[in-house]
Amino acid sequence: MSCQLIHYVNEEHDKFFDVVKNFDALIVRCNPGQIKGDGGNQGKFDDGMRAMRKLGIQVWPSPDVMEFMGAKDALCKIATMSIGLEDTLAYYDPADFAAGFKKTMAFQPRVIKQNRGSSGEGIWIIKLKSGDYCKSFGERSCADDEVLDLMEANDNHSEEHTVGEFIEFCVNGKTGKSGTWTSNGAGKYLEGGKAAGGQLVDQRFCPRIVEGELRYNMASDELVGIIHKKPKEGGISAVGGTGSIYTYYGPKEKKFVSLTKSFLKDDLSKVMPALYLDTEPIPLWWTTDFILSSPEGTAAKDEKWIVGEFNCSCVGISKCLPAYCKEDTPEACYNDIPKKDLAEVRRMGDLVGQKGLDILLKSMRTSGKVCKAGESFSAGPVDVSALKKIGKDDMGLLAQPVKPKFKTALVGIYVRSQPYGGSDKSSNGHRYDTIPFANGMINAGMSCQLIHYVNEEHDKFFDVVKNFDALIVRCNPGQIKGDGGNQSKFDDGMRAMRKLGIQVWPSPDVMEFMGAKDALCKIATMSIGLEDTLAYYDPADFAAGFKKTMAFQPRVIKQNRGSSGEGIWIIKLKSGDYCKGFGERSCADDEVLDLMEANDNHSEEHTVGEFIEFCVNGKTGKSGTWTSNGAGKYLEGGKAAGGQLVDQRFCPRIVEGELRYNMVSDELVGIIHKKPKEGGISAVGGTGSIYTYYGPNEKKFTSLTKSFLKDDLPKVMPALGLGSEPIPLWWTTDFILSSPEGTAAKDEKWIVGEFNCSCVGISKCLPAYCKEDTPEACYNDIPKKDALEAKRMGDLMGKKGLAILNTIVPEFGYWAIRGLGAPCRMMLAFGGVTVKESSYTMGAAADWFGKDKPRLVASNPLMNLPWFKDGDKVTTLVHTNEHVLKTRSFRYGVLCFHVVEHGCCWCAYTVSSNKIVRLTVIVSNKTNSKTSNKQQKRKLIGETSYWNQPLLLVRL
Repeated sequence: MSCQLIHYVNEEHDKFFDVVKNFDALIVRCNPGQIKGDGGNQGKFDDGMRAMRKLGIQVWPSPDVMEFMGAKDALCKIATMSIGLEDTLAYYDPADFAAGFKKTMAFQPRVIKQNRGSSGEGIWIIKLKSGDYCKSFGERSCADDEVLDLMEANDNHSEEHTVGEFIEFCVNGKTGKSGTWTSNGAGKYLEGGKAAGGQLVDQRFCPRIVEGELRYNMASDELVGIIHKKPKEGGISAVGGTGSIYTYYGPKEKKFVSLTKSFLKDDLSKVMPALYLDTEPIPLWWTTDFILSSPEGTAAKDEKWIVGEFNCSCVGISKCLPAYCKEDTPEACYNDIPKKDLAEVRRMGDLVGQKGLDILLKSMRTSGKVCKAGESFSAGPVDVSALKKIGKDDMGLLAQPVKPKFKTALVGIYVRSQPYGGSDKSSNGHRYDTIPFANGMINAGMSCQLIHYVNEEHDKFFDVVKNFDALIVRCNPGQIKGDGGNQSKFDDGMRAMRKLGIQVWPSPDVMEFMGAKDALCKIATMSIGLEDTLAYYDPADFAAGFKKTMAFQPRVIKQNRGSSGEGIWIIKLKSGDYCKGFGERSCADDEVLDLMEANDNHSEEHTVGEFIEFCVNGKTGKSGTWTSNGAGKYLEGGKAAGGQLVDQRFCPRIVEGELRYNMVSDELVGIIHKKPKEGGISAVGGTGSIYTYYGPNEKKFTSLTKSFLKDDLPKVMPALGLGSEPIPLWWTTDFILSSPEGTAAKDEKWIVGEFNCSCVGISKCLPAYCKEDTPEACYNDIPKKDALEAKRMGDLMGKKGLAILNTIVPEFGYWAIRGLGAPCRMMLAFGGVTVKESSYTMGAAADWFGKDKPRLVASNPLMNLPWFKDGDKVTTLVHTNEHVLKTRSFRYGVLCFHVVEHGCCWCAYTVSSNKIVRLTVIVSNKTNSKTSNKQQKRKLIGETSYWNQPLLLVRL
């Protein structure tokens, strides 16, 4: 590669970036603060470099890599990894800092780190002067007047301040309330807020830091050296200039082999994704500082080393220090570096060059062009030109792979009568979270075209989409009907695709059976269900059943069709007169109920009879006066039309909130705790509820997470009658705590409140949807950090989707009727394929063979006719003229049947590089009706060039 040396001059900013866009990669070696020191604007420079990244130009390191790796809250993002501490906290707000710090400080010594400083400035090691620590975290909080012993890491100087003074200094700097400080720092660590880098990280103090820390010098993913940095006696920090002692080791030093092996093998690959830097390469030249957190006496192999910080902001090569100018060496240059050091420097530089080349080559292989405004990448590989194009463009979509592993499409719906095409649309007509789904498929090596369903071209639509291997359906409930279409007709079309072996994510049956409220009855006997959960489809059954359950205990009655809590009623007897045993009595029609509807937490009071009337017939003269916006009539249309009510035990601890588990197939990606507004019960959006977000490994919910993922999840789809369907790609499960107060966390029972896979949104993409004040909202409006998180979810969906398609293998069997099956059976046996014997009567066979059946059976009395099942698609040999079974790909082997002059010829093939390679040929002599099967001669021939027009072609 070439490498030209250039300088950034802020006065020629535009010219500079116009020139550098002609490079393939830029190595940025501008020390922090120097652009500003030269009169420039660091933010403006960084934005210029970000623009280069969008053009596909590598920037080493990019501004985002420097920012996210260098930020102190990076330690929070790796907290659950083996190189982190789970009790590491970040503060961006003064109130949160004051409350949080007082609580952590009361528990144990801490290290408080500001985000902006360097060389240890603003990093404080803090202990309570009294030593009065509580035994458990949260037992108490420090008072403002408690005294702290502080040591600053930049120079190991000590200070003594009260808790209140330290908080004041961190928030507002040196003021009358902060006392007198000897630190050279100005404090004000939260100034400007999170967006401006204002943050403090609160980490457990590891006392063995006095033994020193380890600096791992890295060239991309390769360790090149280790430095042990031991503080001066009596000190804690080992930054330069504090009298610390540095000892240098090679990358294979045996003392640290356990840390080195686990970091390079297990943790390193997770670092960039954890920091929301999935799309960026590991820096070319960077460092990681490790601190020993294990207690003394721990065996070396069991030691836990935690990251103190990452650094990739212009890290220097210490062997080159003789080349920098200072007062006594104003003419210092490269030639002043000792020869021995030069050899080491060259070795490092060559390694950096090789890593850079690897990144560029990988980028050339994997990076796809990103669709811009006005462009479309959805024309192929499947020809969709027959369909009406709805989307203005495919902004953000990656280019389709040249040779996709599978061909997929994302199906949307544009409601022409509604503003923006519906409340979930970007300004280009696609759903706001379309791009992460589609790009996830593309990043997994599949194509994914963006298409819309238009009801006027229903037949044409399904004629086109049968050429895909999988369809991702992203049509929000009600929008097909809102655009003038028929949801049932659309669903039937998708069911027909499933019968052809095409995957539909999620299929209509999955959406119906998982989303139906009676799903709770089907999982009632599982650990995530309640056995006294009942379903009603008939008015008489509902009246009798509800009167009996209501007399026993408070209940939750859920209609099947509503959303956002509409038609979900939390019900109690106003009298509180519950019977002791279920079935001891039934409520009378005139008993009064206290009801609360979950959509808005409003309350109503009705008799049992009025409630039953409302549920069955709606607002009538017999139902009383209702303030609910709902119409009732929950059983209307019967079971077939979705008319049902579910009757479930009320769990009073729902007031503490419910948990939403966000799932990508069988993998948990996040947990949301949804706490109702004070006095409310429902936590649906718009009711004033409080949402708290947790990662998938949150310790509070370890017991539930472990049991749900390991024990219950594999049983869910079969329990719902969906054993042949994959778990949805993107779905949620809401859990309610049913255990009484005081139950230990490990023994808590959480029950499912509902499943949802009907067009669940990715909340990180919400800035891309149009509303009155953002009518031009688009994919590019999503903040980069949120876009990276959405990309991570989409990429995981792509991997899961690819795995589903890769596991679909065809089945082979034989009908209980005769046909041209002998050579086929021989070839299946030759390939080691397991086949099934299927009883298929002559009468039923008409569905498959039509008018050809009698001739086929009469003239081909060899062996049973074979069938081939690919997904839900079953195909068999219809007649002997010409038949080709099209499949997604020929990855295993092929069978070909040829008619030749002297008999029948069958061939087996394998495929290599998309070319058919012949393995064997079997020739069967021409059949004579007077000749028995035993008399027929078959001949096995080896390699041959014999070829004729194939009549049957099927993937093995």
